[in-house]
Amino acid sequence: LSHWSVMSEGTSQVFAAGPPVVQRSLGQEITKEDLGGVPVAVASAGTIDNAAADEATCFDMIRRFLSYMPQNVHELPPRHTTGDAVGRVEERLLSIVPEERRRPYNMKQIIELIVDPGSTFEIQPDYGKALITSLARLDGHVVGVVANNPMVYGGAMDVGESNKQCHFIELCDTFHIPLIFLVDVPGFMVGEQAERAGVLRAGMRAVYVASQARVPVVTVVIRKCYGMAGMATCHQAGLNLRLAWPSAEWGSLPVEGGVAVAYRREIEQADDPKAREGELEAELREYNSPFRTAEAFGVEDIIDPRETRAYLCRFINAAQGRLKTDRGLKPRAGVRP
Repeated sequence: LSHWSVMSEGTSQVFAAGPPVVQRSLGQEITKEDLGGVPVAVASAGTIDNAAADEATCFDMIRRFLSYMPQNVHELPPRHTTGDAVGRVEERLLSIVPEERRRPYNMKQIIELIVDPGSTFEIQPDYGKALITSLARLDGHVVGVVANNPMVYGGAMDVGESNKQCHFIELCDTFHIPLIFLVDVPGFMVGEQAERAGVLRAGMRAVYVASQARVPVVTVVIRKCYGMAGMATCHQAGLNLRLAWPSAEWGSLPVEGGVAVAYRREIEQADDPKAREGELEAELREYNSPFRTAEAFGVEDIIDPRETRAYLCRFINAAQGRLKTDRGLKPRAGVRP
């Protein structure tokens, strides 16, 4: 029930019942480490958020986490002077996203280039790895960064990622920490294993929690933003700003999967089905332009990637007035999916 948790490797375990009870109940011989050590509690189950090499590092991490938090919900998070320029331009942001849309890239590097230097503190780095959740600072103000990780399953949202996002958004919303979404999500994870794990219910829970957030939200579409998973990266009711890089693309389904479904008969009846499928994909991709979406007011602006930090800092500074008037406990409504 804590807001954040940490355990040390080799000396900490957490479980519902220890090895003697497991042996007595199930006849299974197992060690404490195999039952509830870091590999299980942190990486597999996500019961504990972070792991540290030893107890001293645990206390360092606790102090670091608390440095982002206000004293209570009636105060705002502390602002630290960093000396980093609001308008700092990073040329590397121009080339970090590959031209080949199927190639992955390092989203963590994008985060580091945008936020104040040395200000990131990643929450649950070993769980739900297709999603990055991190506390950071912009112009000294605390922000919560939610970013898809294209290095893992192309950034698709599975059950672990959905659970991780829900907890992080509620943490930030409770303590008046604005949210920054850096989006490159092809949709929810697909396949039998994902369906058996309940990806749809977990994924829609992430959409629901995002819609309930009261803090200011900035969404930056880096590349893909598809399906209901894309809806979990913004909310329309509150103070929000939706931006896109020129590399952005979005829709109900990625072009590849959408063409295979929508044009199945035409593809099957073609002399060369594979070639016809490729032609249809190329034809539809011409309409998949971020500028068309901007013209329809789907985003407020398409920005030069190098100016991302400046846009975010200006928004976060402008949102401070809203944060001051929204302090205290926040009402929750509805039923989670």
